[in-house]
Amino acid sequence: MKTRREALAAAYHSTVAHETGIIWRLIDGLKSIPGAHIYGITDPQRSAERCSTLSLRIGNHHPTAIATFLGERGIFTWDGNYYALNLSERLASNPKAACSAFGLVHYNTAEEVDRLLAALREFTKM
Repeated sequence: MKTRREALAAAYHSTVAHETGIIWRLIDGLKSIPGAHIYGITDPQRSAERCSTLSLRIGNHHPTAIATFLGERGIFTWDGNYYALNLSERLASNPKAACSAFGLVHYNTAEEVDRLLAALREFTKM
């Protein structure tokens, strides 16, 4: 790189490419989990509009149960309405609506995504 700006731009583009790859790996894997409903963009043609954070509901399972199950397996996630209660209520016909959220960033790996998917599959079979 010739300049610091060029180095930063290259790093940013590399980070975005990595995060894009692993979020789509997660989305594709979630499509095979019964009852999984992803909130947000799931059309690969709109990939440029998607960030690497995903909100999810799985059937009638409460997101806290999912987060607890994953946490017991060393997979850390969060659940709730993320200070967007009105939106959460509109997305689910439950006044206490909540979602599971998964945020993937530059230091996450494809293997971690696969581990998350395997744990979610295990959860749905309980």
